[in-house]
Amino acid sequence: MRPPRLSTWFSGSRLGRQLFALFVVAALVPLALSDWLSSTAVNQVAQQLNMQSQQRMTRQVSRQVFDRLLTAKTLLLALPSSAPQADAQLPGLGRAFDALLLQTPQGKPEWASANAANLWRNWQRAFPAIPPVQPLMDASAGLTQVLLRTLRATGEPTRVYLAALQNGQPRWIAELNPQFLWGPVHDAMDGGVWSVRNAEGALLYPVANVTAPAAQRGTSADSVFRFQLFLGGEFGAPDWLFIQQAPPPRVSWLGWPLAVWLGLVAAATLLLIALLAQRQIRRTLVPLEQLTAGTRRLAAGDNSARVQVHSPDEFGVLAGAFNDMAAKIGAQFHALEGLAAMDRDILSCASVDSLARRVLDQLEGLYPEASAAVIWQKEPQNFRRAVLWHDGKTNKTVFDVRDVACDAAAQAQWSGLQGDRQFQINHAGENTLRDAPCLRSLMPPADGWVALLPLRQGEAVQALIALGLPAEPAANELQPAAEVRDRLAVGLAAQDRERALVHQATHDSLTGLLNRHGLHEKLDALLTPGQAAAPLALLYIDLDNFKEVNDSRGHAAGDALLCQASERLRTRLQANGIVARQGGDEFTLVLPLADAATAQATADAMIRALREPFELAGGPVQVGASVGIALCPQHACERNELLRCADIALYAAKAYGRGRAQMFNPTLDAEARTLAQLLADLRQALVRGEFVAFYQPRVNAADGRITSAEALIRWHHPQRGLLFPDAFIAVAESYGLIVPIGRWILDAACQQMAQWRREGIDIARVSVNVSAVQFESGELVGQVQNALERHAVAPATLELEITESLLVDENDALFAQLTALRDMGVTLALDDFGTGYSSMAALRKLPIDVMKIDRSFVIDLETDASALPAVRAIVALAQASHLHLVAEGVETETQARMLRELGCHELQGYLYSPPVEPSKFLQLPGLRHGAPAA
Repeated sequence: MRPPRLSTWFSGSRLGRQLFALFVVAALVPLALSDWLSSTAVNQVAQQLNMQSQQRMTRQVSRQVFDRLLTAKTLLLALPSSAPQADAQLPGLGRAFDALLLQTPQGKPEWASANAANLWRNWQRAFPAIPPVQPLMDASAGLTQVLLRTLRATGEPTRVYLAALQNGQPRWIAELNPQFLWGPVHDAMDGGVWSVRNAEGALLYPVANVTAPAAQRGTSADSVFRFQLFLGGEFGAPDWLFIQQAPPPRVSWLGWPLAVWLGLVAAATLLLIALLAQRQIRRTLVPLEQLTAGTRRLAAGDNSARVQVHSPDEFGVLAGAFNDMAAKIGAQFHALEGLAAMDRDILSCASVDSLARRVLDQLEGLYPEASAAVIWQKEPQNFRRAVLWHDGKTNKTVFDVRDVACDAAAQAQWSGLQGDRQFQINHAGENTLRDAPCLRSLMPPADGWVALLPLRQGEAVQALIALGLPAEPAANELQPAAEVRDRLAVGLAAQDRERALVHQATHDSLTGLLNRHGLHEKLDALLTPGQAAAPLALLYIDLDNFKEVNDSRGHAAGDALLCQASERLRTRLQANGIVARQGGDEFTLVLPLADAATAQATADAMIRALREPFELAGGPVQVGASVGIALCPQHACERNELLRCADIALYAAKAYGRGRAQMFNPTLDAEARTLAQLLADLRQALVRGEFVAFYQPRVNAADGRITSAEALIRWHHPQRGLLFPDAFIAVAESYGLIVPIGRWILDAACQQMAQWRREGIDIARVSVNVSAVQFESGELVGQVQNALERHAVAPATLELEITESLLVDENDALFAQLTALRDMGVTLALDDFGTGYSSMAALRKLPIDVMKIDRSFVIDLETDASALPAVRAIVALAQASHLHLVAEGVETETQARMLRELGCHELQGYLYSPPVEPSKFLQLPGLRHGAPAA
């Protein structure tokens, strides 16, 4: 029978393929090595013998050619000394010689054979000059010596000539027949390539000047044999070199090369080894594959996997051990599967009742003949019992769950349950159930024994598993029930943890109120999509001045205030109301079924409650609150939209003066959308570079010369055109955009100042207004320093204007930043002096250089008699403080004259110029041009 293919032997076994390959390689390598050594040794011996043979052949062939030359010489010397008759038969002609020529002693042709037409001319070319030849014998003896010459002309075969000399001169000239001369070489050409060359390297054989046939060409693997034939003694000619290129010898037997025979033997040997290896490997792999298949079945969950290996060797022992292991694992997995199924059921249950039913189902499978009960305490003196038993009368399994009230004695005994115990019903020595009738009523129906397995958590009994058994349980019989009890503990703990996590996720950790997520869940439940929306009021409450309390009293005081505020909201809220803290000092009230009047009344009550003082460590504080109100369905029916409406109303309440409640209306929505669009446009303006800097001159009060300028920002809005700061600066301050905008105007002012310096414009300083928000950010000092360094501007040429309102709180951080700017060399100016509420003490400590009189005083100088004393007082204060005094808002010559007389140093206002672009600023009168800066 034909052996199976290799691919079918071990197609499913990698180890089998590896072992088979190892066997084959282990056999193949020695076979290949021995074959190679044998072939190499035989070939070397054959090559040595061949070389000796070929060398002898080369020598023999050259000598045979030499013998033919001697024969031709003998025939030539036998020719007559005189011209023969026309029909005379000359020796060698037609066989050894192709042509004969008799030459006179004077070198002229005397007689020639029929085919010797070109012989005399070729003779002259081959023998251009015959050197003197010493005669070998006396001249009277006739022909005495023979010379040999060769001639090879381009495109013609090589010709060999013999000349018989008489008295030193050629007498007979013969052209040798190539077939006669080279016959031995031709006869020896059996697989080899022959060539003959003279001493000059000219090719004599092959006689034709063509390439040898392919069968006669040598290769790089051929052996070359040479023999040098000496011709000088006999023919007075240079030596000839015989060259033979012989192919390597072929060692064969019965017509086949030795390598083929060795390969056949190796293949047969390898096939035999492969068959033997396949048989042995299969004997090993069959039980191994059975063991592997059994292991895979076991790993896949088939606990019934067994292997049948009937072998007395180690594989049989291993198979027996595997079967024992599989049996034990199957038993363990069967038990674990039951517990895992119970775990899944326990952890997926939504209620303790469902958990109890799952536990009872597991106990029924473990103890088919027993009744079981799960008891847990819902609240003091109130238990809940789930019981499962088999009713013999109806042959049905009965499940019952109900609440059971117990007295204090049963509660005490419940708390006293410690370890697992079992006892016989109505046993005289057992008083556990006899002394506690209520606890006895919790037990399952039982006629023999009862086992109690309490589930304790800390010092408290959380639940109890009771089993009614027909007989006394063995030592380890209750172990599965104990494991079920442990699973019940996991389920109850998971429910407690889930409740805690849900509470943590939906309630604020500080106040215990609902957080944002919890509020959203409540609102989503009340605002059911697809149904008619029930009336609902949403109140958004924000504590006024909470930030000041938090900053001044500390975060602990702020937290205490929030807790007291949440308690006030909770206690004053109607029964069905919802209160939540979304974050910070923001609270939200939800009033189901409330109309606008109820919502307004509730908001007013909450404002009054939150206006009352809060008792905190360090003394009472008073804050107040603002409330925004949104109604469903009047304003919105979707949660996020309703919250947005309440937020808009709250923002309006705070904008209208705080401490009040504001009902949402569409006008507020439009204002909010306008504000949102303005904020979006402001952010894009920073990106697109829509801001521009205008400059208003400040003139010397004495001579009217422009000495400095104030940089004022403008906004080239794509739709609204050029906007003044009043249209956007307040919004930018409220929403944190004033910091990047302030950085931009600082950079633009420094860049313009540097350009004026390069152009020779005589401007002492350029002033820039800075906001309180820029100081609060803590970035102002760094921004000023970067702008000055980037544009190489002297700090003294930059003036920063701060408002008087900054000094109300006497903030140490503010004074530190002002001092750092002053130390840097920047000029500081107090803007709008007289309109704020700064104290004289704060003003005295303020490191300022310039004081600016607000335009509200300047415009009243001509119409209000009280304005002049006020301005005079400001001037006196500035002079006493040695401050540079600037009056802004000057619009008439009378105002300018009065301010000049009062002692103002610089004047600013529309009398001289409104704020203009830099190009127009250069055209203003009173601007002096100096030499451009280097």
